[in-house]
Amino acid sequence: TAMPLIVLIACAAVGSVLSLLRMRRPVGRTMRDPGTPTLAICTVGGALLLGYRWLVVSPAGLLIDAHVDGLLLIATLFAATVLYIRLRARVPGIAIFALPVLAVLLAWALCASAWTYHPFAIDGVAGVWAVVHLGGVYVGTFFCLLAAIAGAMYLYVNRRLRNKDHVEQLGRFASLETLERLNIQAAALGFGILTLGLVTGVILVSQSPGRMGEGWWYSPKVLLAVVVWGIYAVVMNVRHTTSFRGVRAAWLSIVGMVLLVAVYAIVNHTPASAATPGAADTAHAPVAREVL
Repeated sequence: TAMPLIVLIACAAVGSVLSLLRMRRPVGRTMRDPGTPTLAICTVGGALLLGYRWLVVSPAGLLIDAHVDGLLLIATLFAATVLYIRLRARVPGIAIFALPVLAVLLAWALCASAWTYHPFAIDGVAGVWAVVHLGGVYVGTFFCLLAAIAGAMYLYVNRRLRNKDHVEQLGRFASLETLERLNIQAAALGFGILTLGLVTGVILVSQSPGRMGEGWWYSPKVLLAVVVWGIYAVVMNVRHTTSFRGVRAAWLSIVGMVLLVAVYAIVNHTPASAATPGAADTAHAPVAREVL
């Protein structure tokens, strides 16, 4: 897993640099667009690596067997969707913002594979809920990441328009209306799928109270997850109000993504003893912790 990931990280990093250089070129000076081939390579490479881990590496034949698989799924979906948006939905400039994020995602997957690898505990009736929970969390995170990228692009284009900074180069980016629509639509999908992940997570904890110990409902992970859910609920409904449209909706998407990353960090660094107090459960504490 490590070597293919290193190759994909290098590809995304080189594509990021070339895309930035192309953006900074004066209007009229052409340069071959590196975004499309880079995204295509990362999409195909990520899909092949994910399929290999699913069919060969996973002992239970699960698509998401560990955190590295979830991150690889997000990265592959992200690359494929950005490529589709770029070619079919005509959102120019998105690769400039997406490729650095893709490189970070792949690097995170490499770390999860090489240094913090823990397989998920998915078995029995609870395993069914765990599969739905993990799918909701990872796919929901993918859409939230897409909303954050659209929000960052909106802020960048809006700032350059207000400052009248090389306005002639803004033709290389999508319009503010297009970026706001992409932000709202991605946030709406992320909100719905994250809701599924939250609900199934509560069902998992209610079936096995020892997973997170007493007082789990006010733990930092749960509180942050609820805050993230509320943020995307607001962004999803900005089309019906003027108070949170435009710049505010863009910032909310970015803040929501930052808090979502914080939830991942809390889950993967919570002490095992805090998650499962019993001696019999302690042996499987890292696995139980990562399922949630």
